[in-house]
Amino acid sequence: MHAVTKISAALLLASAVAFSGSALAQTGTRDASIARCVKVAQAQHPGDAEDVQLQRTAAYKACMTAAGHAP
Repeated sequence: MHAVTKISAALLLASAVAFSGSALAQTGTRDASIARCVKVAQAQHPGDAEDVQLQRTAAYKACMTAAGHAP
């Protein structure tokens, strides 16, 4: 029984490490998408006027959605 507990604990730990690595990779991908989409939106809609800011927000949301992420 003691060996089964050790094996179970090892499997649980390995699963947790694999999951956290996957979560970190997804976070890195999302961060990269955010940076890219902000640059794209700013390039497409430069300026500080309110209507331009609304257009830039829409461009950012569209870019993030196209990248497979929630805006």
